[in-house]
This record gives sequence, C-alpha cells and structure tokens, in this order.
Amino acid sequence: MAEVARAAGVHPATVSRALRDDPRITAAVRAEIRAVATRLGYRRNPLVAALMSVRRCRAAAGYQATLAFVTHYPPSRAAFFKSSFGQLLAGTRLRARISGYSVEELNLCQPGLTSARATEILRNRGITGLIVAPLHSINEPVALDWSHFATVAIGHSLHDVPVHRVTHNHFSALALACRQGRAAGRLRPGLVLPRRVHEKVERRWVAALLLDQSEHPAAAPVPPFLPIEWDEAGFAAWYRRHRPDPILTVRPQQVLGALARLGVRPPATGIVSLDRRPRERTLAGIEQDYPAMGAAAVDLLIGYLQRHETGLPARPITVTLEGSWIAGASLRAQPRRALRTAP
Repeated sequence: MAEVARAAGVHPATVSRALRDDPRITAAVRAEIRAVATRLGYRRNPLVAALMSVRRCRAAAGYQATLAFVTHYPPSRAAFFKSSFGQLLAGTRLRARISGYSVEELNLCQPGLTSARATEILRNRGITGLIVAPLHSINEPVALDWSHFATVAIGHSLHDVPVHRVTHNHFSALALACRQGRAAGRLRPGLVLPRRVHEKVERRWVAALLLDQSEHPAAAPVPPFLPIEWDEAGFAAWYRRHRPDPILTVRPQQVLGALARLGVRPPATGIVSLDRRPRERTLAGIEQDYPAMGAAAVDLLIGYLQRHETGLPARPITVTLEGSWIAGASLRAQPRRALRTAP
C-alpha cells in the first residue's frame, strides 16, 4: 500500500480509503488510485481488511483459545521455511485473531522433543486445536497422540495420517498453466520438479500434465523431469532432447540459471512458476494465496473445536482452494510454428 501511495502522490490512508470506495475520496481520485494499484500489481488483502474493519468497529471477538501451528524443520531450514510459508502463518494468525484465537508455533524438530513430550506440552497449555504446516517431504516424522486434538493439515505432505486438510488445487492449476501456455503459442509444456515435491502433492501436477498431453496428441509429449536432487547436467540433456516450451516449475530461478548457462533466455523458452510469489514480478505463473489457505484452515478447525470433535475423523474432509493466474514477462505470446519431433 505504501508503494501505491508513493506512486500516486497521496497518503497511505487515502489509498486505503480509495480502495474501500470511501465516499470521502472523490470518484476521480479513487479511479486514479485504483489504476495505479492495478499497474503495480497491488491487490488488497481481504484478511487485513477484515481485521482493520474489526478494529474500526471495536467489535473484536473476546479470547476463545490458543491454536498450535505445528511445524517440523531443523535450524538449517528455518530461513527457507519462513520465506516459503511465512505468509501462511501470517494468514493463520490474522484469521485466528479476528475470531478471538491466538496462535503459537510449535516446531517438533527440537533436540529431545519426543512425540509423547510434544503431546504433553500441548495438553498442558490447554491447546486442543492443531494446524499442521506443510512438511519438507512426506518422510518427515510427525507422530502425536491425535486422539486429544482437532487437527487440520495444510497440503498433502502429512499423507499417512487421516486428518482434515486444506490444500491448493494442484491439478487444476497445472491445467490452467498449460492453457495459458497454449494461448501464448507454446505447445510443448515440460514439468520440472524435485522428486520430493512431486510426492508431496500426490503426483497431481504430473497427472494433470499427462491429461493435457493426452488431449493434445498432435504435440510430441515431453516427459517430466523429476530429479531426486537437482542435476543440472541431467536438466541440460532433458532440455536439449525435448525442447519444452513452456517449462513449468516450482524452482524458476534455478531453471532460469540453468537455461542461461545453455545460452537460452525468455522469451525463447517460456517459464511458468507453479508457486509464484508476489516478489517475483517478472514471472508468469500460479499464485497459490497462502494467506487464504491459512485462513481457511482456521475456519475449518474452529468449527471442529466448537463441536468438540477431536481425534482422527472417520471421513476426513479436504477443502481445496483454486489458484490465480498472474501474467508475466517470462511467458510472452509468440507466433505458432510447426513442431519438430525430438530425435
């Protein structure tokens, strides 16, 4: 909001009021500020808006209880987790605060912290509601005594515990990315994923790619590149053999660097991020909206707490959120041309 205010030459409070269609701001100024916000790619955060609305009307819910945001990462991955899922925790805390709940993070990856001890800590703090954050891989050990808690996991990485969950719609997101690529004249989508991420999303991105390829048989299919560890030589061989365009990935900077060392830069090959972040302004891709995911997890969990439903459910519920397509310079339209089958 501050950036929009600077570009429009007004105070941030004026931007806030204009984007809320406050009649105290003239229609002409509101239109000008909305145009600047659109140009800069600014989108109003509905959770922040709801919290500010509660503050303005002085009607915030009284304290209800504390929820635990359960994570599992060693100190060496702390910076990665916070950069990847900081918005998720922020969205969780915002929605919880609006509803009268507080949120405490509990990292299970601590020396000497056994499953029994973690369960004891949570119970001693009077916490009965858990939100389990995405794990680094499906092999991360998270074993609590689930019978004492109402639990909602975010994503599919806690795959061996039948809990309620909130997740991004990976299948429809990749289908959308393929459609956008075809609309730009790029007909050979290729998927680049770490193997652990492929497993974390229950292979849904690959499934969507295979469906897209089956529905467009005229284009020679590009097999997905799914290394266990990043293998630049393997990527280079895969790229030279199959000439994918666009490349769909969750590691766009890594892929861009590898392509640059091959002498290839966008727009020669389009790049689509399957997990585009607001800071990646030049990239086209799917925005998963982590704050909304965290908010949905809180809403789902509070319902179970209010009904006193704890333990593992007989029929777990999954809430699926759609992603949004964000255009970017990494995927530009180009004239359609005849395709050459790879040798």
